[in-house]
Amino acid sequence: MYHSSMTIKKRLFFSNIRMLFISIFALTFAGRVLQFFVFGLNRPSTEEWREIHDAFGRDMRITLWVLFLVLSIMIVSLVNNFFTQRMVKNITRPLELLNGGVRQIHANNFACRIEYKGKDEFLPICDAFNEMAEKLETSTVQRKKDEANRRELIAGISHDLRTPLTSIKGCIEGIETGVASSPERREKYLSIIKNKTASMEHIIEQLFLFSKLDMDDFPLDMRRTDITLAVCDMIEDSMSEYAAKGLTLQLADMPKNIYVFADVLMLRNVIINILENSVRYKTKEQGQVEISATLKNNEILLRLADDGPGVQADMLPKLFGVFYRADPSRTKQGSGLGLAISAKIVERMGGSIRAELPADGGLATVIHLPLMSPTVPEETR
Repeated sequence: MYHSSMTIKKRLFFSNIRMLFISIFALTFAGRVLQFFVFGLNRPSTEEWREIHDAFGRDMRITLWVLFLVLSIMIVSLVNNFFTQRMVKNITRPLELLNGGVRQIHANNFACRIEYKGKDEFLPICDAFNEMAEKLETSTVQRKKDEANRRELIAGISHDLRTPLTSIKGCIEGIETGVASSPERREKYLSIIKNKTASMEHIIEQLFLFSKLDMDDFPLDMRRTDITLAVCDMIEDSMSEYAAKGLTLQLADMPKNIYVFADVLMLRNVIINILENSVRYKTKEQGQVEISATLKNNEILLRLADDGPGVQADMLPKLFGVFYRADPSRTKQGSGLGLAISAKIVERMGGSIRAELPADGGLATVIHLPLMSPTVPEETR
């Protein structure tokens, strides 16, 4: 590996200087050698030079000058060839590295990186190549993930629409064949059709919302929000509704006057999705969810912890995936899009969402939202 800290321009400049001085030195040395053979160790005087000049004829002097010129050209050519070869190697080495990297990319090996430690003009090129390879690798991983999510999305839609469609089809056939002969039975069948149609409509609305969020085509109404006050209002307004569903909502003490930049309506959607998930999977006749908030590292952490059955630890990162359910049998109701939508909404607000297993059991969902910067305007759309 080449470790030069000089640029190519500098190397060319110093190489030319070296060639010049080495050529001068070589020619001087050749003259000294010739002088030694003619005069020995003694330096010839001016009169001796004149005697040598008179002893040689004009043709002989021309011949000697031609030989000296040829010898000079040979010495300069050898020195130039040596340093040129050296410079060529310094240039071809990084080019070979780049060529090898391009071949690896062509072979779809996006994990390849070029290790070049030289500090010359090739260094930014190699760094740019590594950045490109990293982006390609990330893009490839994301594309595979998106393809898997798309397949899962199609499978989930097929499953969740097939069940109500089957019920609707059965009810219609019952009405057509006269199975629902009495007004009470027809009313029951029509009620089932209405409920299943509403279920399908909800799935389609959730799917549409997720698609818009995923394509970043859903504008949020971001405003300066007292987050704990807003959450407390949401929970208090929903307590009686969820008590009827068998879920008690309990508010813990929260810090006051904490402001974030958020869409209150969409944040309410997030909290409702989490609460509906707790209702869906509760095992007790009267479940409980505790809502609390803490400040940490310039963020507020909203924590909704239920006393349900929880999930296995390896399932926690998957809970916010599209159509993922911790129940493998998929017998629970729901579109499976609620938590995925919640994750998208929180991400659009500049935060994050995760799940954890409390020490006393159940499942806790933690929403991270950045505290509002003083430079952020109070209201924007």
